[in-house]
Order: sequence, then C-alpha cells, then structure tokens
Amino acid sequence: MLDDLDTIDWDRLGGAYGPAGDAAEILRGLASPDEGVAGEALDEFFSSIWHQGTVYPVTAVAVPFIVGLAAGRAVHHRDALCFALGGFGDPNMSDGSALPAVREALRDHSDSLLPLLEDPEEAVREAATYAVAYSGAGDKAASALAARREVEDDPQVQAGIVLGLCAVDPAVGIPVAEAALRDPFPVPLAAAHALLDARRAVPDEALEHLAAAIEREAEWNGAWTESFTRVDGVIERLDSVAARTVVTMMGTGSAQSRVRQAENLALRSRASRSAARESVGQLRELLADDDADVVAAAVAAAGDAGHAVSSLAPELAHLALGDVTDHRGPANMAIAVLTRLRDDRVIPALTAAWERGRSPDALRLLGDNVPSFAPDLLAAIRGRLAIVLDASASERVEWATSAGSSRGPAPLIAVLRGWGPAAAPALGVLVDALPVAPYAVPMALAAIGPAARGAEAALRAAADGDGLPALRAAHALHQLCEEPAPLIAVAAGLLDNGHRLTDWDLNLVAEAGPDATSLVPRLRAHLTGRAAETYPDRELQVAAARIVWRAVGDIDAVAPTLDAVLRAGERPAARAAELSAELPPELLGRFVPALRGLAERTESFRGPARVPAARALWRAGTATAGLIPLLLEEIAGPWGSIDGTDLLTDMGDADVVPGLRALAEQDARIVTSGIWDSLVWDDDNLRRRLLDAITTLLT
Repeated sequence: MLDDLDTIDWDRLGGAYGPAGDAAEILRGLASPDEGVAGEALDEFFSSIWHQGTVYPVTAVAVPFIVGLAAGRAVHHRDALCFALGGFGDPNMSDGSALPAVREALRDHSDSLLPLLEDPEEAVREAATYAVAYSGAGDKAASALAARREVEDDPQVQAGIVLGLCAVDPAVGIPVAEAALRDPFPVPLAAAHALLDARRAVPDEALEHLAAAIEREAEWNGAWTESFTRVDGVIERLDSVAARTVVTMMGTGSAQSRVRQAENLALRSRASRSAARESVGQLRELLADDDADVVAAAVAAAGDAGHAVSSLAPELAHLALGDVTDHRGPANMAIAVLTRLRDDRVIPALTAAWERGRSPDALRLLGDNVPSFAPDLLAAIRGRLAIVLDASASERVEWATSAGSSRGPAPLIAVLRGWGPAAAPALGVLVDALPVAPYAVPMALAAIGPAARGAEAALRAAADGDGLPALRAAHALHQLCEEPAPLIAVAAGLLDNGHRLTDWDLNLVAEAGPDATSLVPRLRAHLTGRAAETYPDRELQVAAARIVWRAVGDIDAVAPTLDAVLRAGERPAARAAELSAELPPELLGRFVPALRGLAERTESFRGPARVPAARALWRAGTATAGLIPLLLEEIAGPWGSIDGTDLLTDMGDADVVPGLRALAEQDARIVTSGIWDSLVWDDDNLRRRLLDAITTLLT
C-alpha cells in the first residue's frame, strides 16, 4: 500500500507551502490504525497536498499511494480519499499547473478503483462512483457503473451511479437519469442534476417527485454533494415555469417546507431577473405567515430579489419596526431591503431603532443608498450623532481610523455628505464629530459647500495636526475656500517625513494642479521609469505622475514610468490607464501599444484595466467599431461594468444599441461576482444604466 514511499525525494516536490517534505508522514498518517491520527493526517492532506482545489507536483506523485490507501479495507476515511481522487478529475473541483500530471497518474491507476464499487461500506461505494467517474477509465468505468446499478440497493449509491454514468458516457447515462426521476430519494435529485448538466429539461410529470426530493435535500451527503457546492443547484437551473411549479409544490405543508420555498425563490432570483419579478406574489404570502422562521426566510428572499420587490415595501416597513438585535432577524433585513430600495418608509424604522438605543446593521448601506432628504430624518440623524459621540474612549479611537466602523458615526455622516447643501443644519454636530471621524467629516463638509464655511476654524486646526487626518482636513479647506496652501504644506510634510501615503491620498493633492509645483522635486523619486515591485507602490507611482503632470505638464518626466506600469498589467495598470485617459490625445501615441494590450488582454491582465484602457485608446483616435466588442464583453462579464456602459454612452455610437439591448433584456443575471448580498442589486443597477445608455444613444 505504501511500498516505495521512502524511495521518493519528497523535498524536491512542490506542495501548497513549498517543498513537500512532510508528504510521506502525511501518507503514513492516513494509513494509521488510530482513527484520530488518520483524521489529523487527512486534515493535513487537504491543507498541503490538495489545498482548496489546487493540485501540485506532490499531488501527482501521491496519487498511487492514495489509490492504494482507498483500496485498503483497514484504512480509515476511505470515502474521503475517494472523494479526493474524484476531485482531481472533476473539472469543477481542481486546478493548478500540475493538473495534467495528476490526471495522468489517476488514469494510470484507475483500474484499482473499480473494485471499490463493490465495497461493503455504503459511504465508500458512493464516493467510489465519484472517483471512478472522473478517473479517466473511459469504457471500463461506464461498464463497471452500469453493472453495479443492476445490483445496488442503497439509494445514495444509486444516485452516484446515475451521476457517474452521465459524466462518463452521456449517451448511456441520460436515458438512465430520465428513468430514475421517480426512484427513491435522493436519486431524483441526482437525475435532475445530470439532466440539467446536459442541458436537458426535467419532464413535467417528474416535478412532483423532484419537489419532494428537494425538500429532503439536506439529508443527501456524500462525495457528489461536496462537488455540487461549486455549481448551481437544481432550482436555479430549471426553467422559470418548472421552477415555479416545484416551489409551489414545496410551499404546502410544514413551516419548514415554506422556509424552503422562500429559500428556493431566493436561489431563482439570484440567477434570473424574471424569477425575481415572479417571486413577488409568493413572497407577499410568506411575509404574512404565522411562523417567524418563515417570515425571516421570506425577508431574506426579498433581499435576493432586488428592486423587483418594491411593491412589498409596505409589508417590509411593518416588519422593519421590530427588534433589530438579531442581525439576521426580519427587522434588520427588512431595513436593509428598504435602504437599498431608497424607500422613505425606512425612516420610521431607523428612528424607532435609535429611540431604543439600537443601531441596525443596515446602516453600513446608507452611504451607497442615501435616502431622500427629509427634515425629520435630518433631525433624527443629528440627534443620533450626538448620542453616538458620547461613547467610550476605546470606541472613539476605533472610529478615528481610516476604516471607521459601521457602529460609529461614519454611516450617518455618509448620509449628510450625500445630501450636500441640504445637510447644512448639521454643521455643529459635524464639527463635534471631526476628532472621532477625521476621514469622513471633511468630505461631508466639502459636500455641503459654502454653507460649511463655519467649520473653517475647526478644519484649520485639524490641518495643523498630524498624519493623514491633517491631509483630509486640508483638502476640505481647499475645496471650501479655494485655498491650496494648507494642502500643499501638509503633503510636503508627509513626504519629507517619509509617511506612508496611499495613491488615494496623493490623488487628493493632485487636485491642487499647478499650485502643487513645489512638490514635484519630492515626487520625482517615484518616477523611476520602471514598475515598482508591489501593487501599492505602482499605484503610488501613478499618483505621483498625476501630480507632476497636472502641476508642470512635463510628459517626458512621467511617460516612462506610466508606460512601465501599463505594461506590468494587473490592478495598478487600471490607475495608469485612467491617467492616460486624462492626457491630451496628441500625447497618447507612445502609450497605445500597452493600452491596446490591456484592452485586448494580450498584456498581463487582472482587474479593472480594460475599460480605462479603452477610454484612452478612444481618445487617442481608435475607431469605436474596434472597441465596442471589447466593452460589451466586459459589461457581460461576472462583475458587470457600469464604467464600460458609461464609456459606450460617451462614444455616442448608436451601432452598439443592439448589443446593449440584448444585455439589458437577457433573463440571466450578469453580475455574479462581488459582495454576495449585493449581487442582485448591482445587477439591477447595471440593467438600469444599460437602459439609460440606450435612451441617450437613440436621442
């Protein structure tokens, strides 16, 4: 089983943490008769030999030993080892440069896995269906799985056989899956997964059996269900009619089934825009349910339906008045939905919570979803700020950092900032908040504008202080009083003292334009003509170049470094492309090759560089026809791209309208990456921006 283990120089093989010298001991641990020792070794195996789905050179060499261990009847955790072997071959589970070698080793030893389909332990047989299916054994695997199906009496293993047959030979497996939709649980779930993977519909007559199986889905555990964590579930992938039918069938009976109904409505809404709209009627019924767990699940599902639930605002407003102590409770989640909807009915809920001395978790959302100005809400925020500021010294220290805290004054100050001049009556409490929110308050004062001149003395005192808070105060003075001297003085002091600045901070200084000329000698050290080693340092290089360009207009001083950062790609290249787009078109020629590489993804690329690169290319004279496909692709990507939509609007080429309309009208969500609880809302916002772009381009 572990013969020849010591003949291998494991130190020469790479693992998750470098040289894999401990691999031999891990494999010996897996063979231990002591279950506790074997369990610890299994944890180490998943940490260093197969780490979060990544395989390494050591993984390929370990495969024969893992196969031998899985086949050894006296070994503990053989089902987990079979799962790992299947995961090596499953395209949804593994990646890494060593993957071809791992799969070749797995294929070479696949014959040793076939007998495991007859193992006396059900868990091992189930996991063996997964390992065999992805072992690369081809016809042998299909024959062995089909033969086992004829005699297997455990439904969990039968479910694995159906999935395995469809993975190995769809022509054989699909008819088996269609016939298995009425088999005992969990076989119908497995059959539905297999059919949907093959882009086949689940027959209407099988939906009742499928609904019953989905209600018990939590009972299905094994190697295949581990692999399903990386793909969409059954409900998300059913067509809208079938999904609605299944969810309706699940909605009858116990409170738990109604909870599952709400959860499945949420799953559908995350995947489909029309499903979100279709969920509203059922959510209205669930929000009125007598069971608290059902109501909580329904509010959570409303949060996953986005702007489609705007008609549910009255029901949500009633629930939002409840206890906000539980951050996942109905009241907190209802406040979050109303906040994202920017519905004024959130105001009574917020004030009610504040009157009880509570701060709803949804306050963190206010900065990006500023409610409409209302005198009553202004008064409530002023009062709440005064109370929040009367906090302990330790809390005030936490709030004074650049990150701030959602429990502190920052969310409230963000609302005042969003209101701009209308927030002028809050000037006094903002000045009081300046010491504990030195990053947020200056921005709010600047947004209020001339009416905030009464805070000038407080800002000057803050600008005479230390560090980045002084810079923020000086920047606000520059905006309010058009006085650049404090901003330049603070920046000079920070640079002379070697203070660690971010590109965001230097970009504030860039707003001084020619008034920052005295800083140019200090900034030239960043303009080396080479891309710095780290991303933050490259971004600082771009920010320094922006100040120098705006101050003295010396393109020769900034161009070599700017071009180097563009060619280095990755995240800092986006900042460099943004600066390029600011330059006069006649100066952009030298940057075009690097910009084209970013836009076409032939340069090293990761992050948001493509759209700003396309903007700079457009300003340099590149025809819109050549940029439209790139931008449409970017908008359609998993992050969506509002910036790409805005650029297409600025280009003014109506030829892009059909492409924009297709994206706006497609049913599948575009935005699928980002902050989990914001994905649907981000997708809704992108769709609205697409529709606005179409209107503008056709006007």
